[in-house]
Amino acid sequence: MVQQDRRGSQSSVAVPDLPPGYVLRERVVAQLDAAVRAPLTLVTAPAGWGKTAALVAWARTVRIEAEPPVVRWVTSHAEGGADVPGQLLGALSEPSDFDGKRDGDNLLRVVDALQRPHVVVVDDVREISDPEALTELESLVRHGTGRLRLVLSCRRDPNLPLYRWRVDGSLTEVRTGDLSLTITETAQLLAAHDVALPSATLYALHSVTEGWPAGVRLAAMAMRGHPEPERVLDDGGPFSNAVGDFLTGEVIDPLPVETRRLLLETAIAPRLNAGLVEAITGRDDGARVLAELKGSNAFLTRNAGPGGWYRFHPLFARTLHAELLRRSPEMVAELHRRAAAWHGTYGIPAEALRHALLAEDWGGAVDTLERAWPDIVCGVRYDRPHETAPHAPSAEESADPRLPLAFAADRLRVGDLEGARDFLRRSGGDPQEPMVRAFAAAEAWLGGDARRMLAEVSEISANNDESKALTLLDEGEARLRLGELGAAGGPLHGALVLAQRAGMAQAQVAAASRLAVLESMRGRLRAAARLGRQALVTADRFGITDANDLGWVRMSLAGVYGEWDRIAEGDRLLDEALDLAAADPDLLVSIATVRARLRHGAGRLAAALEVLHTARREHGGAALAPAVERSLALTEAELRIGGGDLGAARRLVATGGDPEVFPGWAACVDASAALIEGKAAAAAATAAQYAAPSVDTALTWTVQAAILTSLAGRTLGDRNRVLRGLEVALDIAEEESFRRPFLVGGHQVRDLLANFAPLLPVYHPLAAELAAGSSPLAGGRNGGDANLVEPLTERELTVLRYLQGTMSNLEIASTLYVSVNTVKTHVKNIYRKLHAGRRREAVERARELRLL
Repeated sequence: MVQQDRRGSQSSVAVPDLPPGYVLRERVVAQLDAAVRAPLTLVTAPAGWGKTAALVAWARTVRIEAEPPVVRWVTSHAEGGADVPGQLLGALSEPSDFDGKRDGDNLLRVVDALQRPHVVVVDDVREISDPEALTELESLVRHGTGRLRLVLSCRRDPNLPLYRWRVDGSLTEVRTGDLSLTITETAQLLAAHDVALPSATLYALHSVTEGWPAGVRLAAMAMRGHPEPERVLDDGGPFSNAVGDFLTGEVIDPLPVETRRLLLETAIAPRLNAGLVEAITGRDDGARVLAELKGSNAFLTRNAGPGGWYRFHPLFARTLHAELLRRSPEMVAELHRRAAAWHGTYGIPAEALRHALLAEDWGGAVDTLERAWPDIVCGVRYDRPHETAPHAPSAEESADPRLPLAFAADRLRVGDLEGARDFLRRSGGDPQEPMVRAFAAAEAWLGGDARRMLAEVSEISANNDESKALTLLDEGEARLRLGELGAAGGPLHGALVLAQRAGMAQAQVAAASRLAVLESMRGRLRAAARLGRQALVTADRFGITDANDLGWVRMSLAGVYGEWDRIAEGDRLLDEALDLAAADPDLLVSIATVRARLRHGAGRLAAALEVLHTARREHGGAALAPAVERSLALTEAELRIGGGDLGAARRLVATGGDPEVFPGWAACVDASAALIEGKAAAAAATAAQYAAPSVDTALTWTVQAAILTSLAGRTLGDRNRVLRGLEVALDIAEEESFRRPFLVGGHQVRDLLANFAPLLPVYHPLAAELAAGSSPLAGGRNGGDANLVEPLTERELTVLRYLQGTMSNLEIASTLYVSVNTVKTHVKNIYRKLHAGRRREAVERARELRLL
């Protein structure tokens, strides 16, 4: 049944069919279920983001308070603006009663008369411009009786008082980020088109599409049956043409002429802020222009940080640039020259160099390199293998021997190792010159040769803050790659200080990101989180938004969140890191290692092992950094112990990478295996070497070794060993907020905390929290109190544990920060529930019931 309003929009009683090959996304359906509790739901995203398909899938299963509502569907694409109230009246009225005329009071009466919950989806709302329609819609939202839920699907926010409805709870919103495909959903959509990709290609596709459903679908169609599906992502092929046609027709061409001109002029810069827009276009209202472009959902997003930077979607940026070259090729060089000048003025030399090369301003490129080579050479790396490369001149066009070094710097920046080597060979520079040696060190780093990088850096004569920052950063990066954690910290800290003093944008980001990784590996979780945030804020300040270094930052922060038992946040950060890691096997394997630990922490051992097996299968041939290779082996060894395969765990410890890397971690694995085999004395001896804080051992493994020492001591009947180990573990855990080492220990560790933590000289609130809590690996609380007619409360259990020692009621009260009368009340209840007459009797009865 179809009705028509006065502007020609159609009201359809039936929900449309799903498009062929649609993959149901339970996550989005659940989000829409939650959103529709409000009177108005706004689903806003640019073209091709799957708004209609998501709403169709949801509308087929929606329930409001367990009751299936009546669902009405309106497709609104009238040229003169959407008449939403008229469409609602048409959708809610019987055909015989609807004459196409709108009446606000009549609409409210119709809504009041509804006997069942109704959901009306108004799809493809382009604009609501009629003042009368706006007034009626606002009245309807304010009037809401609970029987009508309105869902508007738009490409940009309609001019409604959304700010007011957000405050009073009348509005919920589903935005671009909510509708974007996750990596898993991307793989599912590809599978629906009979396309299976290796992980690296899948990550590259997700990175370039950023979860844009139309882009993924176009890629799937181009990849189906292709002998080399990874080549589909190369610029200029059928995929790029299909994306360009879609974006040009759906987004670019419908824009006003002036807006379209602005987009094309700024197409030469993938990242923009107000000042850069003004420098490129000659306007003086850059901030307003960017805000309007973002509001129009022209595939432009604002970074979350304080820097005021925006960036185009990668595929939209590629399409815009192609359109600029097609429509106004004569403007391109001048636009790049303006961008180069702005970046040079504001201390972002690597971008200044890139724009100078693209403008074919050879003299400007060489001047930029001469002035800022330390920051350019040691700067952040990007994973942009498909980015348009500057065209190098022939020898006749430019005889300057420094120009090949400028091109080498650009190739290093985008991770093109062979291109960088080619230009370095062409340069013919003096190998002893500091800048040439710095390039050689950077090439060694990109090639994975950390020892050669150290050798090159040691020969650089550093005579100012900039070159000193470069040499220290290179040394710290090399030692971190080699797993020499103790030797990496000093150079990296020194590099960060000097880079900040010299105003080196990229070196600051690189140093802070590597320090975040280092501190995460050392178990200094709070320092890692602080440095990671510092790296992200600094990067945003200078418009460095999609650098490979930021993938390392997010990976390290995910590791920190894993130790804090914040698994969902860790998973989200790893997904973000993957978008920056497609060509870096070290980062990809590191992400897999952290992901496996998160899965293990969630109690999903098989899923954790599968993550590692996939990483080995797809990156086993890569020359991994010693620290990354060893982490992979030891993580798998931990998982093997969790599955009871002690032999495999020991083989991985013995043969998985350099045994000199992470000895504390390896010792913990060995001690865990020995403890399971009943060799408590051997386990205690192995773990004891690392069970005290030391500059040479990561705190993560100090906590783990201390817990293992305590567990071994309990088996051996060594009460002092138990208490010493537990005290060390809890002291560090409370300082750094560790949770994971205790949670993955299961019942044994929880029993240890419950029975021995109260005997420590200092009260540890964390112990009570962990002992009372649960984890996927630990299961529920010890079930002995199920035999009691009236179970003990959590607070009574805490007091009971302190009754094992010699503390008086007054001392227990002081430790728990409660009054002595409260403690006496708890003790009285414990005695009554356990049928005991005194303290010793209560403790013995509790042990019989396995409460202690």
